Formats: sequence, C-alpha cells, structure tokens
Amino acid sequence: MPAYVEIINKILSVGTIFLQIAIVLLFINLLFFRSNRNNFLLFFKKYTFILGFLAALGAFLLSLFYSNVVGFPPCELCWIQRIFLYPQLILFSMELYKRDRSIIDFSIVFAIFGSLVSLYHIYIENGGSSSLGCAISSSSATQVSCATRYIYEFGYITMPTMALTLSLFIIIILMNYKYISRMQ
Repeated sequence: MPAYVEIINKILSVGTIFLQIAIVLLFINLLFFRSNRNNFLLFFKKYTFILGFLAALGAFLLSLFYSNVVGFPPCELCWIQRIFLYPQLILFSMELYKRDRSIIDFSIVFAIFGSLVSLYHIYIENGGSSSLGCAISSSSATQVSCATRYIYEFGYITMPTMALTLSLFIIIILMNYKYISRMQ
C-alpha cells in the first residue's frame, strides 16, 4: 500500500474522532443545556446544511477514492451503506440551492438506516456471524468479505466506524436544527 494511503487513513481517523467528539458534545448540550441562547447549539444550527453537505461530499469522494484509486473493493454491506450515503449529498445540495427544509426528515431516515447497516457491519467485522455471503472469507475474486478491514487505526476506527460516525453526525445536527428551530 502506498505511503500516501497510510497518511490519508490517519487523517481520516483523526477526523472521525473529532466528529465523534462533536456528536457527544452536541448530544450533551441537547440533553442538558438546550436553550435558544446556547451558542454551541446555535452555531451548529446556523451551519447545519453546510456541514452536512461537506460531510456527505467528503464521504462520497473518499468512498470513490478508496474503491477506484486505491483499489479496495467494497463488500455487500459497503454498497448498502453507500445507498444510504450518496442521496445525502443530493439532499444537502438541494437544500443549499433551493433552501428547501423538507429534506430534513428524508435525510434523517437515510442516516438512521445507514447507521443500522454500519452497526451490523461493525458487528460482522468484529467476528459476528451472518447469513450474508460476504461475511465469510471467500476464495472467489468477485466476492469481498465484509469482515475485511482495509483501515484499522487507533484500535477501533474502520470504514464502517467512519460511516457510522458520519450517519450519527448527520442525525444529531439535523435533530439540533429541528429542535432549535422550534424554540425560536
């Protein structure tokens, strides 16, 4: 594997950790310090759709980078996660272009299903059993095992962990947006 891929993996892993910290801080603020004067929550409300767009764009480009440039073939669960990820880019683009807030509920639903698939993928990666064909090691060149870890940084960050983090981030920023909007 080229050295630049290792560097990108480290950068993405650190970025994933920062997103996880942001998720926890947003959750704590929404749970215990919710107010329409909470500057932290107001910041995320103000930039919800820009942050969502940038996160979805980054995930879209990086998934294509890993599969088409680096050559990591996506497994069945990776494809399903992409099915719930790629529309996020379109939804956030529509919101930024048309200022149509109706995308919020659709985006939350996509993120919830993406989170569930990511959790299941993490379970498979960590030795869980599955009835899916991709969960087992395969001698076939066309089938990729869902248990294969192309990225494994800091003892827990893998591609499904990154996908789960992104989905949870989208859920929490959109829930924050909905909550703060109702309060104002």
